[in-house]
Amino acid sequence: MAERERARRLSRRLEFLITAIVVVILGLVGIGLAWAFAQPDKLGSFAAQQYGFAAPAQSSAIAALLLVVVFLVQTAPMIAGLLSLRLAFRDIAQRETIGAGAARWLRRSGIAFFVNALVMLLSRPVVSLILSIDMPPGQRFLSIGFGTPELLTLLVSGVLVMFGHLMTVAAEIEDENKRFI
Repeated sequence: MAERERARRLSRRLEFLITAIVVVILGLVGIGLAWAFAQPDKLGSFAAQQYGFAAPAQSSAIAALLLVVVFLVQTAPMIAGLLSLRLAFRDIAQRETIGAGAARWLRRSGIAFFVNALVMLLSRPVVSLILSIDMPPGQRFLSIGFGTPELLTLLVSGVLVMFGHLMTVAAEIEDENKRFI
């Protein structure tokens, strides 16, 4: 019984931590959007620096807008995954045992983090195309890369989906055991 209570306490703490992380991320996104719209001419060089590309001489307004869209598309699945994970921890904290609801939220968070990894993989070539769209022919470039962050995100998302399935099986077994008793 003490282990279940510890799991519930840890779940409450993790729910709070994830809430704080989401608030910080959304705050940073808000600050970033305000900066991007206040100084759209500097957004291209900032994005180039983040991806390790050569900074363009100048970026057009459409390139700046496309970069904002790409960064927002990158943020959306990460926020969705964190919120799903938060709901899984909330479900665990509110129940005496692990239920099908927590398993469902855990699987959803894994799927959202998998989508996030795919978006991370696609963002590098898309950003390179956006940054080079204003360059003269012959200087445009396409960059494709795969690194440790994408690999770890894929691995963690797979683990979350697997544990979600295992928790579903455990919840079904527990429900079946309760019916026998």
